[in-house]
Amino acid sequence: MAGIKAIVFNTIFLIILNVVSANVQVKTNSGVVEGIEVKSILKDEKYYSFLGIPYGEPPVEDLRFMPPKPHKNWEGVLAAKKEKKPCAQFNFAIRDTSEYGFYGVEDCLHLSIHTPKIPSTSQNVNLPIIVLFINEQFRVMPNISKEFGPDFFMKEGVIIVSVNHRLASLGFLSMEDDLLPGNNGLRDVILALKWIKDNIHNFGGNPNKITLMGQQEGAVLVEILLHSPKAKGLYHGAILQSGTVWNSLYFTGKARERAIEFSKQMEEHATTTTFMLKRFADVPAEKLLDSEHMAVHADEARAIQRGIIPFGPVIEHDHPEAIITKLPEEGLVNIEVPIMIGYTSREALEANKNFFVRPQFLTYADRDFLVMIPIRAGFHFTVNDKIYFRAVKDIKDFYFDEGYVKNSKPGEYITYMSDVLSFYPIDYAVRKYSKESKSDVFYYTFDFSGELNNRKIDALKEARNYDGTWGATVGDDLCYLFVCKKIKKAYKEAMEQNDSEEMQVLDNMVRMWTNFAKTGNPTPPGDKFTWKPATPENKECLLINEELQMKTKLHEDRVKFWDDWIKKYKEMAKDSVVKDEL
Repeated sequence: MAGIKAIVFNTIFLIILNVVSANVQVKTNSGVVEGIEVKSILKDEKYYSFLGIPYGEPPVEDLRFMPPKPHKNWEGVLAAKKEKKPCAQFNFAIRDTSEYGFYGVEDCLHLSIHTPKIPSTSQNVNLPIIVLFINEQFRVMPNISKEFGPDFFMKEGVIIVSVNHRLASLGFLSMEDDLLPGNNGLRDVILALKWIKDNIHNFGGNPNKITLMGQQEGAVLVEILLHSPKAKGLYHGAILQSGTVWNSLYFTGKARERAIEFSKQMEEHATTTTFMLKRFADVPAEKLLDSEHMAVHADEARAIQRGIIPFGPVIEHDHPEAIITKLPEEGLVNIEVPIMIGYTSREALEANKNFFVRPQFLTYADRDFLVMIPIRAGFHFTVNDKIYFRAVKDIKDFYFDEGYVKNSKPGEYITYMSDVLSFYPIDYAVRKYSKESKSDVFYYTFDFSGELNNRKIDALKEARNYDGTWGATVGDDLCYLFVCKKIKKAYKEAMEQNDSEEMQVLDNMVRMWTNFAKTGNPTPPGDKFTWKPATPENKECLLINEELQMKTKLHEDRVKFWDDWIKKYKEMAKDSVVKDEL
């Protein structure tokens, strides 16, 4: 009996010992954090995760709508073993998701760190860092550590950090004054980057090799920081995926008007900042976020031919704490770090998936054609004037085989929408940066279609028409860099194959992205491929598919069309409006 007890005791002891050995503690300037050892999807690999480390005080009560304050130091050991909830947000039905409506919390200023190695007294570790930002329209943010596994980056010796920051009105409400200038969501990020720079060496990171990486509006956030003196010195490179600050969707102005209208629609009418903050102080976050659409008139976007985000980054008035005080186009670009920038070949496929399910709806798309001016061009049309319809005809004649949107060819409409929403603004950014920036610009197009194209596969699962569904939609490239946990099984199946095209594409991308984090060059000397930086003359662009190919002047006919179209109608504008002559 005593022998059995001894065996049971020893077994329990070993189990406890194994659990404890899976934890790891790191001392930071804020206090000690305890993370966990994680088994990688890759055989015999592991890494360490520290989840939900606070970098800012909870932005609640008197700190709601206010700039963030650094988190106070803590006593004892902070458990960082579970991912915290993301910042409060209202998830709208842009695409299939398990979370619709309100979710998240206001106490959300946390960051998570994944590292392949921890320094010890016998081992000095000095790894590059990628800080990852993903959000959609500054309104929705995934729980990054839960949805995107860092396994492949861990294998290559690159630390991944993700940052929670405030979204929508909670992060970007602005009255255009000193008390409420807007952009507190950006201030959150800058505070987090300062914490990372001061503490990342404790996790094996090199504070002088920090690359910012953003996808969709996460890329826009990163790009704004490139233009902000407040973020200078906090990063050493940038990766911009499927988003650019040059898109007409951003910096639409009227932030104060929008805030006042918002308060009016909320029945908390306020015309001064102090009164607005007082009226909004006790309004539940769910009510605030669910009501934001009321700040924008239903016909406003159509009237100015630009998309409108109710509450996003703003150009601030000139004050000591301003993040950005002028539009990027108001002066020469002065960026001193290397940039990777690109897009997926069928960016708008997901957002327009209903046209593949019900192609007959394209009849309405033709009848009430959506005109979008892709960049801030300084003009808009008077809707329904003859000249407006002439501009519509120009677009239709170029993009549609017979000059109208046909039910049988949704692919033509996807090309148009992809160009105005993503490709042309990104190509425009490449031209600006390659001409004016002091560092290299690496331009890419992700075109591969395979079993890891998670968002494209989801978008087309009920499709009846597959015209124009080649290539990749927005976000598909992320699943060739990270382990998209929703399709984790697909990675295991791909890795078991000797000739998996998916793994070939993934290996190439991870190698280039991590090389960029390490050296500022995705294909440094000695690499088996050379990704040439873009030049203003040729716009060298890497086409990512089963094989890597360098292209020059990609889709130049489409670029020229928009260059000419914008120039033509801008010259006709009077007081920024293009309208019929009386």
